Amino acid sequence: MKFSDRLKALLNERKLTQIAFATELHIAPSTLNGYLRRNREPDYETLIKISKFFGVSTDYILGVTSIRNPYEDKKCYDDKEEDLLDTYRALGSQEQVYLIKQAHMYHDKDLDIL
Repeated sequence: MKFSDRLKALLNERKLTQIAFATELHIAPSTLNGYLRRNREPDYETLIKISKFFGVSTDYILGVTSIRNPYEDKKCYDDKEEDLLDTYRALGSQEQVYLIKQAHMYHDKDLDIL
């Protein structure tokens, strides 16, 4: 799904008019209309404002994922967990498999000591 389609769907869900939403974002109605007609794209700052307004991730708005908010209803990660998760996501699929296997080796080793 494209950005413009997601944005239209989110506006419809909230029953918002283009004018009301443009006013809320502090952008010109013609700018919002350009987003919806696919002949304009928002800058990063505006994309983040849209994301926060609807309570969804920027990935969801851009059509990268169908998960509205990947952190919703999940516990927050501490800095070390975030670092590990970011590292994992930056790896290729084969390297991800190796990292998981290595983590299991460490986990199993700790269980043997107990």
